[in-house]
Amino acid sequence: MVSESPSEPSKPANQGKQPKQPKPQNQNQNPKPEKGASGGEKAKSAKDLKKEKRAAAVAARGGGGENPAAEGGRPTLSVSNSVDSRQASFAPPTTSGPSKPQRPTNFSEPSGLSLSTIQQNLFFSHLPHQESPDTSAALINGKLHPIIIRLGVLMSSGQLRGANARTMGMMSAFREVIRDYECPDQAVLWKDLPIYLSPMIAWLEGCRPKGVGGGNAIRWLKSEINRLGEQGDRSEAEQKDYLVEAIGLYLRDRIEFADKVIADNAKEKIRNGDTVVTYARSSVVERVLLEAHRDMKASDPEAGFKVVVVDSRPLLEGRQSLEALTSAGIPCTYILLPLLSSILPQADLVLLGGSALHSDGALYSRSGTAIVSMLAKEHRVPVVACVETYKFGEKVVLDGVATNELGSVENLLSIPNNVNFGIKKDDLSTTGGVGKHNLTPLHLVYDVTPPSLITAVCTEIGFIPPSSVPTVLGKASSVV
Repeated sequence: MVSESPSEPSKPANQGKQPKQPKPQNQNQNPKPEKGASGGEKAKSAKDLKKEKRAAAVAARGGGGENPAAEGGRPTLSVSNSVDSRQASFAPPTTSGPSKPQRPTNFSEPSGLSLSTIQQNLFFSHLPHQESPDTSAALINGKLHPIIIRLGVLMSSGQLRGANARTMGMMSAFREVIRDYECPDQAVLWKDLPIYLSPMIAWLEGCRPKGVGGGNAIRWLKSEINRLGEQGDRSEAEQKDYLVEAIGLYLRDRIEFADKVIADNAKEKIRNGDTVVTYARSSVVERVLLEAHRDMKASDPEAGFKVVVVDSRPLLEGRQSLEALTSAGIPCTYILLPLLSSILPQADLVLLGGSALHSDGALYSRSGTAIVSMLAKEHRVPVVACVETYKFGEKVVLDGVATNELGSVENLLSIPNNVNFGIKKDDLSTTGGVGKHNLTPLHLVYDVTPPSLITAVCTEIGFIPPSSVPTVLGKASSVV
């Protein structure tokens, strides 16, 4: 009896434990957080903070005003709201759900015209355009010589046009500036003079880009100024006289004598009865034709050749060449660029000028030169480019967009027959924008002719192929 009494209470104890065993099996998730509630409370709060930050970020993006980060739950409401907001941007607005984001009052949907204008602006926005300089501010500044201001106005207005004319005008102006320059006390001339000339060079660059020839001339002038420091002690007057004389020699040897030698070499290619085609106006080509006509008439009064002057709008520079050639007695024909293909079958030679000749042999000249060269090669007419060596550049230019100029558009829409289109100058945009008539006039001053279209280059050192430009640049210091 004693043994049976303890066994009876043990059975209800086992029976009481048996119903507790299936509870952990059915509620397997509840006991684990209770066990970890005391020891892992810090880690759990960090997770909740991350959830709250995520939910706040979603709510800030327009996911809803409610805070979905409840303790022990996932921010399912914020995710659904963010998805709804993304769908609402593509679906039409409904009465339920988040509202469509509001746009600014001055917002307007882009049209096809505005998109094309944006592309055009991006395509040519980096190019400098001609503007009238602020002479009053330049005079008030006091850092610019009056002759430099006058030169900038002439260059920007187009009265001084052509690479040779602009380079000679710039170097002659710097010669006068050096003559009037006075070195400050306790200063060295060859160190202070470049600083004195820097704002003047920047002013001229702002009026119109100096080009390859002008850049080479300025670099040569700076090298001559630095050479003064290697020549020992000289007085200020002697140093200024040396620079003035050096500038005169540079203009004489690199431009004036170079043009004379180029004319002597190129006129040998013109024979009796030839038809020579030239484009726009080049001072070197004009000199070649005049000297060739003079020498041919001197040897045989009955001999002669014809010249076809090809021109294009809006500059129409060929009119000046036409006047000079006809005044000398040369029979000329004046045509516009679209009629060139009808004249080239009768041509024997094409003479072209250039603003620069790059190291890859590409000719940088007036817009339309590439078309003339291309048509000449199509009709198997030799093309000779007359370029001085001081215009040779070290850059490689692949197209006419990377480095070019935006010219004046005042005469671009003016037709000689006095037809009024109802478009005024103030209605046009000269900086690439769209005017009142949805019109953007564009005038690129230069283009690039590939070296494959040029037969030979006539320089003061003789006829060379376009591929020999790097060789000449390596020996530029010895070229006179």
